[in-house]
Amino acid sequence: MRQYPSSASILFLLFACTQALAQDKEGFTLVKKDGTVSIYERWIIFPASNPPVKAREVKGEFYFNNTIFAGLRLIRDEKKIKDWQGHVAEFKVYLQREDTTTWQEYSYHDIPWPVSDQDHFLEYKVVETIPMRKLFITFESRVNETLAPKRDGVTRMKLSGSWTLEQIGPKQVKVTYRILSMPIGIPKFLTDPIIRSNIMTTIEEYVALLEPGAK
Repeated sequence: MRQYPSSASILFLLFACTQALAQDKEGFTLVKKDGTVSIYERWIIFPASNPPVKAREVKGEFYFNNTIFAGLRLIRDEKKIKDWQGHVAEFKVYLQREDTTTWQEYSYHDIPWPVSDQDHFLEYKVVETIPMRKLFITFESRVNETLAPKRDGVTRMKLSGSWTLEQIGPKQVKVTYRILSMPIGIPKFLTDPIIRSNIMTTIEEYVALLEPGAK
């Protein structure tokens, strides 16, 4: 007697196929999209974590009409940071010299409940350039008790990630932003909407500053 798959089995297979198609070759899944801004996520083992800890990596892909150098200047302009990162209460950039390809950054974040206030201290490096066409910038958490001592009641974030700025036209840039963060012990159903909403708003405000008059 021939056996036919049940409705539940068919639905499960369709769901599995849909999930596989939604993931890119690196395992990222699209979780939010608004216009030309796309937000993706995946869960991977945080590097050097012992015991191994699964961490969220977020990838944002978007475009702006300007140059890669304007995009770089805005990333490290401490006077404008609060214009595109509304939850940042304190921000300081430490440059070695004006034309450096390495700089450090301290940032204090006033985060809505249920997430506690957080801060981080990062080192940025421009590690790859194709003249006039591409910048690849990495960032990673560093310990610096002089410039960024730990503060009572504030969670010190452990982060790593990158910015890729590609000049795809005379005045058009494609950006791929990635950030990997160590979990802080709050359930995903509480943090998911906050993280996704914050990163979408941050990207939109970043683009708006690079396109005067676009709003």
